[in-house]
Amino acid sequence: MQNPPMTATGQAIHTTRRAVLDALRATGQASINQLSESLGLKPITVRHHLAGLQAEGLVEVDEKRQSVGRPVHVYRLTPQADALFPQKYHELVERLLDQLKQNFPPETVEMLFTSLAASVAEDVRREFEQLAPEERQIHLIDLLAREGFMARWSYTDQGVKLVEYHCPYFRVGQRHPEICRIDETLIRVAMNSDVAKETCLLSGDPACTFVVASSVVEVS
Repeated sequence: MQNPPMTATGQAIHTTRRAVLDALRATGQASINQLSESLGLKPITVRHHLAGLQAEGLVEVDEKRQSVGRPVHVYRLTPQADALFPQKYHELVERLLDQLKQNFPPETVEMLFTSLAASVAEDVRREFEQLAPEERQIHLIDLLAREGFMARWSYTDQGVKLVEYHCPYFRVGQRHPEICRIDETLIRVAMNSDVAKETCLLSGDPACTFVVASSVVEVS
């Protein structure tokens, strides 16, 4: 018997909620009435399940204005919901990196990873350059969440640390640990500070931990 799909918190997804997710995946976005019609469910039932999916962070809603009448609420999947569907990009990335290492000398591979990290750094620098230190902290957690990380700040006697409990690069990083450089570069540029990696998921630690050298203001 196949196990039911699970959310990021490890909870099984109700079969009707899964049907709602599948319908949104197929259409891109839909109103309650459109989902009701396509799934053969009452609108109040669809609304109930959408509320639950919103609470899980799997669905978001926008208002779509019409030429006549009230705006319509239109629902779509969040990036977090993508993890509930089959993913093959890890295998593709691993094969690409395998081919890269097989066909180019180590110094060329090193240069390419450095160039990729620099490209990421430039995007992050533009996004963070006008932010104060405490704003950088908050914005960095949001940025990491958008990238697929689960992270929080930790304040210890040894200093301020960024703790990542989930890494979207973990599977690829098991064979190609160089990819971790992207994450470390992102953090360093976002905080405009030296960063030292203290622990790593790839080493069997429970989380990746980065010590941030600059003075960081604790935020609630």
